[in-house]
Amino acid sequence: MKNHINKVLYLIVFLSLNAFSQEVKKEAIRVNLDKSIHFLAENQIKTTEEGKQYAGEWDAYMQMKSFFFYLGGKKKYKDSNCFTMAGIHNILAEMYLADTSQKSLLPLIDKVFPEVMSYAEFKPNGFEFNFWKKLPPTRRLKRGKQKVQQALVRRPTTFDLKTKFIHNAANVQNDADDTAMGNLAIFYHKKIYGKSSLDSIAKSDIFDQYLDRNRENNNWFNVIFHGNTNSGAYMTWLGQEETYSDWNFLKTVGQNLIFFLPNSVCYPHAYKAYIPWGTNDIDAVVNANVLTYLHKSNAVNNSIGRKSAVSYIEKLAKSEKWKRNTVYYPNRYHFHFATAKALAAGEMGLIPTAQLLLEDLKNTQLSDGSYKSMKKINKGDIVQSSIYALATLLYLKESGLNVPKTLVDKTLIYLETQKTEKQEGVHWKGGVFFSGGTIVRSMLYFTSDAYTTALMALAQQKYLALY
Repeated sequence: MKNHINKVLYLIVFLSLNAFSQEVKKEAIRVNLDKSIHFLAENQIKTTEEGKQYAGEWDAYMQMKSFFFYLGGKKKYKDSNCFTMAGIHNILAEMYLADTSQKSLLPLIDKVFPEVMSYAEFKPNGFEFNFWKKLPPTRRLKRGKQKVQQALVRRPTTFDLKTKFIHNAANVQNDADDTAMGNLAIFYHKKIYGKSSLDSIAKSDIFDQYLDRNRENNNWFNVIFHGNTNSGAYMTWLGQEETYSDWNFLKTVGQNLIFFLPNSVCYPHAYKAYIPWGTNDIDAVVNANVLTYLHKSNAVNNSIGRKSAVSYIEKLAKSEKWKRNTVYYPNRYHFHFATAKALAAGEMGLIPTAQLLLEDLKNTQLSDGSYKSMKKINKGDIVQSSIYALATLLYLKESGLNVPKTLVDKTLIYLETQKTEKQEGVHWKGGVFFSGGTIVRSMLYFTSDAYTTALMALAQQKYLALY
């Protein structure tokens, strides 16, 4: 009898706790939000060690999942890059502009901004940004005696660039993605601090000069997985790609097979800004990020590529090939997040696409409220996928779509179980938010606890504002 009573009491307690865990407590969210910001404050780098880390940034990592020729074996490297720092800056700036009582965000924004600008290069039509800094080469890049000090090149900070080939390949061209994110950082910074010295933000023509129109080359990944030629959308790299006298797919295959030979269009040359594979590409997330910046900066109406970018994103959403619909963003739900953010920024042409995203999020939420990407991407990248899905739902709600609260609550409750709480605050383990693209998109990728935690902080703030 006693055992029976104990079992009944245990069941009552269990059911009570389970019921409690299925409710979203706003006060708990507020506490988590504050602790998330505290984590970012405590972990922002305080001192610069040239070539290793820089004051104002947060730790980010470049990871090799397995061995790949020229790149080496499975390893994790600390890396400074524009996309991480501009991404965190813009998340925090968006949070502050939505709630100016969050004064604790201001020092973080102010300290990281100079670091974001260290990736900038001023051009006649505004600032262009690169993924990496200009740094001294880690080895001699040309044969023969070096009469003068080697010129600076773009490269990762600590990744082991084992050969001249991969060192030259790392010296990438400026790109539309970082340029959109970097200029959005300038726009936000000016809005927060009112600094008139930052008037020279990029106009739409900085992106419109490189559109997928009447090209004499096409990226093999786009052709195979997206079927796009002459889409008119924004291209990724802000530079001149290699050309063919009469392009066809077999020529591309042939050139890619001899990529290691100097006469291949894919071959990177010393001190020359490199477009991977010598061929520009079109990425839906890049297009969404460009649209977000152009809307935020009120420059979208002059853009030639706007309508084509919207059509391109919608086309990929309709195809429902979520695992392969981007070149550089292997997480299945990054497409959803970037598209929803562009819609919230004002791109109303994305409403039909947003409806497709919402249906997909309804259909793919798992029983515990989580979302899962491909298994080979960081073992499903569940935490990162769930945070992207949560942020997407909140952006869609913010844009006027009928998003079921139960859908949002379930994911929020799941993510509460995934936090790590220490004296320095609360954080969520960083997942995949960028990759090397094409053949290494699931093998060479970037992670950052700070980026993922900042994104979760934004989602928590939005939830409190919307519900």
